[in-house]
Amino acid sequence: MPWIFLIVGLVLVVVIGLVVLGRETARLSDVGRPAVFDLTEAVDFIADRLPLETQARISHDDVRWVLLADADLLEDATAEVAEPEDDEDDDEALEPLVVDEDAAVARILALADDSGRELADEDIVAVLDGRFAYLEAIGAIGPQADEA
Repeated sequence: MPWIFLIVGLVLVVVIGLVVLGRETARLSDVGRPAVFDLTEAVDFIADRLPLETQARISHDDVRWVLLADADLLEDATAEVAEPEDDEDDDEALEPLVVDEDAAVARILALADDSGRELADEDIVAVLDGRFAYLEAIGAIGPQADEA
């Protein structure tokens, strides 16, 4: 008789476990994977997709340096923007910050010259274009949203 209770209890535990596992699997399949920028993965992704001329001139280390330099410059550019004040007009706070692409390339070129790196402007543009493709591939950016 105790064997029957043991078998029924075991079956009940297995059924409850399978139901919970199935429910969580279904819930997680509906949730999108978070977009995480992995620098090592990004460098490999971008370096493999650079034009052949650029691949011949720059190394993976140069790609990594350009990505880090661009991130630092973007951080500096966003830090220069003052925090919006608590005004009645909240539309200003919703305006996106746009960094000029040509200015970004020029700033990275100047930084490269200061650090003694031999990078051409087309190499930097190719790396930044590759970064954009990587961000699209991981789902960090998508099409522009419609204004409501």
